[in-house]
Amino acid sequence: MKIYTKNLFTKKSTLCFLFRFGLSSVFLVNSLTAWFSPTEFIELLKSNSLVSLIAGPGFWIPLIGINDSLLFLIILLGRWRKVVAIWAALWVIAVIYVTGFEVTGFVEHAGLLSLIVYYYFAFK
Repeated sequence: MKIYTKNLFTKKSTLCFLFRFGLSSVFLVNSLTAWFSPTEFIELLKSNSLVSLIAGPGFWIPLIGINDSLLFLIILLGRWRKVVAIWAALWVIAVIYVTGFEVTGFVEHAGLLSLIVYYYFAFK
């Protein structure tokens, strides 16, 4: 008697979902930080002269929370993949500009950016 098992990890749709879940969770964590611990963003926002010139942290922190919440949901759902990947990439590039090119943060954001680029090209 042969027993057939379904290997979930070889199904393309499962792999795609797992990748989207991992990528979107980065935006979920950042969104929750903006909503529940906004003080982590205040110094970063105040230290950038261009960002401070445009608006104060009271404007940027809710924008970060809303933007990252939307990116989390849309990436998780797998909708509008290419448009959302471009949106997320531009957002991460803006974050790199605001946070500066300090090595640890830059490498972290460059890694996230590479995952977004992979998401743009890899899945249909």
